[in-house]
Amino acid sequence: MSEGHPDLKQELERLSFTKAYMERLIDSQEIGQEALKKGQEDTLENLSFKDSSLRYQEMLSHANFMKMSKEQLESLQQLRKKPYFARIDFHRKEKPDRETFYIGKMSLFDRETQLPIILDWRSPLANVYYEGRIGEVSYEALGERYEGHVSLKRQYQIEEGNLENFRDIDLTTKDELLQDSLAQNAESRLTEIVSTIQEEQNRIIRADLRKPIIVQGAAGSGKTTIALHRISYFLYTMKEIFKPEDMLVLAPNRLFIQYISEVLPELGVQRAQQSTFIEFVQKATGIDWHVLTQHEVLMQTIEGNRDPQTLEFAAIKGSKFFKDLLNAYIRLLKKSYQVKEDFMFAGFRIKSAKSINRLFYDEYSYFPYEVRVKKIKSVLQSELRRKKKQILDKMAEKYDEELDRALYGMRNAEKRKIRVSFLITRKEERLAEIKKLSRTAVSRFMKQYPKLKLLEVYQELFNEEIFLSLHSEDSKVLRDMRAESRALFKKKHLQSEDLAGLLYLKTFLTGLHEDDQAKKVVIDEAQDYSFLEIFTLRKAFQTDLFTIVGDLAQGIYNYRGLKQWETLQEDVFSSANYLTLQKTYRTTIEIMNLANALLTLMPENLPKAEPVVRHGETPAFIRKEQGWEAKFLTLLQELLESGMKSFAIVTKSKKEADEVRGHLDSLQLGFEGLGEEQKEMANRVILPAYLAKGLEFDVVFLYSHFHPYTEDSLDLKMLYVAMTRPLHRLYMIGEKEEDFLLHRVSNDRFRKV
Repeated sequence: MSEGHPDLKQELERLSFTKAYMERLIDSQEIGQEALKKGQEDTLENLSFKDSSLRYQEMLSHANFMKMSKEQLESLQQLRKKPYFARIDFHRKEKPDRETFYIGKMSLFDRETQLPIILDWRSPLANVYYEGRIGEVSYEALGERYEGHVSLKRQYQIEEGNLENFRDIDLTTKDELLQDSLAQNAESRLTEIVSTIQEEQNRIIRADLRKPIIVQGAAGSGKTTIALHRISYFLYTMKEIFKPEDMLVLAPNRLFIQYISEVLPELGVQRAQQSTFIEFVQKATGIDWHVLTQHEVLMQTIEGNRDPQTLEFAAIKGSKFFKDLLNAYIRLLKKSYQVKEDFMFAGFRIKSAKSINRLFYDEYSYFPYEVRVKKIKSVLQSELRRKKKQILDKMAEKYDEELDRALYGMRNAEKRKIRVSFLITRKEERLAEIKKLSRTAVSRFMKQYPKLKLLEVYQELFNEEIFLSLHSEDSKVLRDMRAESRALFKKKHLQSEDLAGLLYLKTFLTGLHEDDQAKKVVIDEAQDYSFLEIFTLRKAFQTDLFTIVGDLAQGIYNYRGLKQWETLQEDVFSSANYLTLQKTYRTTIEIMNLANALLTLMPENLPKAEPVVRHGETPAFIRKEQGWEAKFLTLLQELLESGMKSFAIVTKSKKEADEVRGHLDSLQLGFEGLGEEQKEMANRVILPAYLAKGLEFDVVFLYSHFHPYTEDSLDLKMLYVAMTRPLHRLYMIGEKEEDFLLHRVSNDRFRKV
């Protein structure tokens, strides 16, 4: 606590008032006015500052608490134990007095004066706090620029409603506050990002919301949380246009979705859609075939259970070549919607084939094919309704003329009688028949349109005749790819790379259902997406409002994924802002120095991550020899005693994860294996590197036995991912140092235990 600080009493009073105001506001939603009045009196009676803060008392006792939305109420209930985290004192040029603003995760206004009790961190004025300057500043709001002077920036540590500490921020204390935040355990850090957002992170959160952004961020740079905060900022700024349900967050796996779900409620975006790409496409297409994920293929290839050529097939299906092939196929499918006959009814032309085709190919060209067909059906029904009376009138007129000829032209009375009777009956029958036929005429005509089924259409693409009609140059790898695909289809199996092609075709054939639409999309771990996957998402949603974050150094699916961000800038998002985050806040300098040494071995020539100034122990190598489990047990106990709470054992392969779990189960240390579909994560886990991406732990043990890391590009990236998971400590357990490529780094980067 800041004992002796001249503002301590004032700060305690302010916090007491804010909490009391929030409690009264919450209570007012549930109780009547009389009970509310009594509650206000009780609150005032119990306030510790009642003799010295008459203004606060007056505000509280006269507050007019109006009804709030359920969402506002839930946010208020969540934040009452930590109502704000910062303060700025700001003197705007055109105002005579300095103003004090307290900054929190949501706005709270005095219901009488409409002055802010708490200022939302997303507001333009709060941006002044993140910009990191004391002195002359300016900010923009509603298209106008305001200038002024910041004389104070203060940050608070409030826990369970109690003021634990506060510090005034200058360049020195700013670093100290960040250090304090980074020194926390993994479980504490995720939800507190908003109070420690750095200037370069803030720049990305508030980047032009009308343009897509692509963020290359080093491991531990805060990519995920920045992306989520950008959604929150987007909704705050565009709340009149967009709802949380309009947002879609695409994450690499279910485990990761559970991980980020901790931060979503506090950002007010808990109602945003969250999904993996595979889940989203399966839901959007209604296809329930088994999908062989890229994770399964990766593990099976590493463990020698799958032909490495499968990786080539996956690369083809995610490429620009495959997109061009699909476009050629779509042009072929579109031809099948051409009608050759006029729409005729009862001998009358209702609409010519030329006019109908013009509707399909020109006037409705921006709609999916099935939507165009439905619209044409409506047009034909409307045209038929409009012309049916004319047809009936002309038909009746024709029979009436026949009757006149019979009545006045036939001399034989008996024949005349028979003829007239026949014509009258025939007229009634024919008119009734026309009326009946008119009800089904359009449906009969529409039968000439094809009824294309998505899955069947996609499978036909891999038939030799169709494929070669679209792409005449063939090769062995293309022939093998088609053969493997057909074999999978027979078993009702798909590769994960097939989903982009299926979604692309669906976009043209039927379009997405309203429930599957999104107006703003966040793609995390975007380096693992293929070109076609991102291109297809852009096409399917028809929006440029994408936030794409990733790290090419962690591209363990490099065989199918993006190799450079320029591909997206050139071929998908021509107006995208490209931003970088090279500072890493997750791990220590010692751990990051070891991980950065791997970057120099990668072919991409990627920039090194810049760790913030936080030192820790040098990463350690533990030789896997007889009795290593006892050494591990002793080390674990020491780490627990030093305050470490979350532990992960990260392996290269699933086989190794199963093996180390078998070793440790007998010791009953509580380590749990993690699977791809798992939604909950314990404090002690064993998992392969591909599942660890985006996650962080206090302590990480790398374990290698069957599959040592090599200098292959894939291995380098997997090892880099694994090494950049810990916040505080990194250990490597293997039979020899070469298993973790330690022979390629200087000896001072690691130690032996």
